Amino acid sequence: MDDPMAERNAGALLVAASVIAAMNYQAGISPPGGTYLDTKIVNGTMEYQAGQAIAAYVSPYEYKRFSIANTISFSFSITTMLLFLSGFSLKRRAFSFLVTASMFATITATSWSYKLAMEATTPAHDEQLKIEWDNISRLVTGALYMLFVIAGITLIIFTAKLLKPRVTAYRQETDKT
Repeated sequence: MDDPMAERNAGALLVAASVIAAMNYQAGISPPGGTYLDTKIVNGTMEYQAGQAIAAYVSPYEYKRFSIANTISFSFSITTMLLFLSGFSLKRRAFSFLVTASMFATITATSWSYKLAMEATTPAHDEQLKIEWDNISRLVTGALYMLFVIAGITLIIFTAKLLKPRVTAYRQETDKT
């Protein structure tokens, strides 16, 4: 079951996975909001340490969610690269499906980590900024939900195309008996 268009996209997919992995790696070592440059000790208790993410202290909930989404995106982009390095051909539909699903997960998690990075670094102490941020957040969330819906529909269509030859062969075999 060959998928002739898949081989043409292999180079672009590998570049995209590599760029996203590099971006996620950079976001992991240089987190949104930056890192503390010094260590602060008050009355013998360490408040924070040099190199630690500022957002982890200022917005711990949002930063934790960002870190999870960023790690998921990084893991799937690395998975995509490893799938390419495995030597299997994208002309095989099953392998093409794995790569496509991995890239969908990568792009979805990257988009979500973008929103979460915005949340972790947007100040909430100013009421006007909070109102404006809430409007932007709703817009970004709506756009992400649209991305999820489109990705889901595309994945369903891709899965149907993958399974169609198998279902047809099964029906033909059962009709013979």
